[in-house]
Amino acid sequence: MDSKTFSHLFNWDNGGPWGNARKPSTPRSTRPSSGGGRPPQPELEDVMNKLTENLRGMWKNDGGDTNWRWFVLAAVAVWLASGLYIVAPEQQGVVQRFGAYAYTTDSGLHYHLPWPVETVTKPNVTRENIVQIGFRSGEYGGNRDVEAESMMLTGDENIVDLDFTVRWKVADARNYLFNVFDVDETVASVAESVMRETIGRHPIDDALADNKLAIQEETQKHLQAVLDYYKAGVLITGVDLQQVNPPAEVVEAFRDVQAARADAEKVINESKGYANRILPLARGQAAQLLEDAAGYKAATVARAEGEASRFRAQVGPYKQAPDVTRERLYMDAMEEVLAGKPKVVVTGKGGGNLLPFIPLDKLLDTKPKAEAGR
Repeated sequence: MDSKTFSHLFNWDNGGPWGNARKPSTPRSTRPSSGGGRPPQPELEDVMNKLTENLRGMWKNDGGDTNWRWFVLAAVAVWLASGLYIVAPEQQGVVQRFGAYAYTTDSGLHYHLPWPVETVTKPNVTRENIVQIGFRSGEYGGNRDVEAESMMLTGDENIVDLDFTVRWKVADARNYLFNVFDVDETVASVAESVMRETIGRHPIDDALADNKLAIQEETQKHLQAVLDYYKAGVLITGVDLQQVNPPAEVVEAFRDVQAARADAEKVINESKGYANRILPLARGQAAQLLEDAAGYKAATVARAEGEASRFRAQVGPYKQAPDVTRERLYMDAMEEVLAGKPKVVVTGKGGGNLLPFIPLDKLLDTKPKAEAGR
């Protein structure tokens, strides 16, 4: 806006500080002057009315035609303002200059040169996207099987019907936008190929029950490596096996196999339980036998050592008085042998005419009593 236009916009006729203004015939309000001969100041409403009138005049020239220069200025202002853009917290702004990548901006208010010089694309970098392989979710919650994707060959040459999902996010907005044409299709194709390779290294039992977690982790790691090689700008956040079944034609046979495997597991568990019960008992009995044997050994050795000591103690007296020692040993032996037996003692020389009589019946009766008393 030049000085001429500005002076025309605020052109008053009253000689005051606002210039000379044309007063209305009937003023809306009057104010007393604040001093001497100072002219009265215009009212705010009068100022606004005059400003509106002058603005209307700016759009028309002296001949009454519209001033096209103002339309051009307004269009340029709108064009320049179109370069303002806001990036949401979950987005990144990728600016292109004449179609080529220029720079990336984070969340907040930013400015780029207006179209067609620069354009901005704002992909969502926090949303977790899901790709389905082997099936498609139906409109009302059901799933439609895609056999061309789900049928895979295991490492032990069995066929398995496998459905899984891949979860991914944008890791690099630049690579995501410029290096891959269709990210969803690329992720799906690579994930199917990687899963087929992974399943081909595992037996069917791993896929059905035993090792699903290892298959998921192995597939995720390999899939991420392939996408990084493609510079797809994608981060794989998870691979989830949704359904793993044998083909429908042999599902009954697989169920029989699973039932037999369950029975085998049951028998194995029962055997382990029996072993866990019987082994501690056997170990206890073995420990008791070892302790009894050790005690018997100690007692036998002690008894033998005692007898040897007694024998050595008797050797000296026997050498000094053989007859006396022999007689004492004889008496000790006879006392031990005849202890608890009925005895008849005959003294005197008349004993030689007695008829020896052995009461066998009493001896037989007293033997059990003697054994019972021991």
